[in-house]
Amino acid sequence: DSINYLLEDGDVVETFRLVNNFMFPKGIFIFDFNTLHKYRDVIGDVTIAENREDSSFIWDNYYHEEEHINEYDLTIYALCDKEKELFRRSVETHYQRGYTLEEMTSFVKEAGLEFITAIDADTHEDPTDDSERIYIVARESGKTICH
Repeated sequence: DSINYLLEDGDVVETFRLVNNFMFPKGIFIFDFNTLHKYRDVIGDVTIAENREDSSFIWDNYYHEEEHINEYDLTIYALCDKEKELFRRSVETHYQRGYTLEEMTSFVKEAGLEFITAIDADTHEDPTDDSERIYIVARESGKTICH
C-alpha cells in the first residue's frame, strides 16, 4: 500500500513515470494499492486493537471524505525488557489516500505505461466495487532494444 502514501494525483503519476524511466524495454511493473472503498467503508473511523505477548497496538482511523484521506494514529507498546516486564510506547500518525481502479488505470497510462490487468488481492478475480486491495500489472511500452 505504499502508493497510498502518495496523496496527490501528480505525485502518483510522477512516481510511475520514474518507474517507467528505469524499466527495461517491455519490463513488467506490479504494484498494489488500497481502494477508496477500504478506507471509506471498511476501516474509516474504526479503532483496531490487538494484544500480543510481546507487543500491543491501538490503531485509530479517521476518514476524511472530501480528500479521500485515511488518517490513522498508531500507538505501539513493545516489550523492551522481559525481565522487568517493561514496555516502550511509540506513537505514529500516517496519512493514506484511497484510490479507485479507474484512477490508478488513468495514472498508469498517463505515465506512459501500458495497463495489462488488475486483480483483486483477496479473491484473485476481477476487481469489484467491494475490492479492498487491488494488484495492477503494467508494462513499459515506449523503449526499444538496441543490438
